[in-house]
Amino acid sequence: MIGPHEVLGMSRVLGISTTEFLAKYADNGGTTLRFGGDGRCIFVTPSGCRVHDHHPLACRLYPLGRAVDEVGAEKFALVPKPDDCPATIGTGGTIEEFLEAQGVGPYIEWSRRYSLIYKRMLGLLDSIGIEGTLVTRPEGRASGADETIPVGAAPISSWQDVDATLAEYCQAKGSPVPSGIEAAIDLHLAAMAEWLDGLERKL
Repeated sequence: MIGPHEVLGMSRVLGISTTEFLAKYADNGGTTLRFGGDGRCIFVTPSGCRVHDHHPLACRLYPLGRAVDEVGAEKFALVPKPDDCPATIGTGGTIEEFLEAQGVGPYIEWSRRYSLIYKRMLGLLDSIGIEGTLVTRPEGRASGADETIPVGAAPISSWQDVDATLAEYCQAKGSPVPSGIEAAIDLHLAAMAEWLDGLERKL
């Protein structure tokens, strides 16, 4: 799974907009990365990951899996290594040391903040009788080598597209679009919260 903050980071590494990133590289309503015909992530190359500087939380955590319960308590588990994975998994150190070395702190915090916004959004949509749905690529349709083929389904909502959202929001506010990733994420979350505030007032 990938969140808007992860899409933003990866798009910056590639020098493209989040709009273009979602069209070229995302599936399942903009929530997962595409995989190639060999079953690997499309960013895996013989020389390494193309977006390593801002690779997603799930990749940073590997070989650990992370689960968060309803009250926010974290649990970690070792993910089985695929047979064809050349990685060497160490056994020394602690989970805390590993997380620190992988720089997951900001990613976990951004994921937490987006999760709160999305839960609030789904709750509001449910209260007005709109059910959130996830439209996926038709079954059996594999990602081809041509990365310019658009995804069959648009993102779950326009909120997945940080660049488009902020361009519209900042134009309406008469303010500049933030250039830094952290500032863009903060403003994106604020814009979503502002929209939800307005929806709540209407309700």
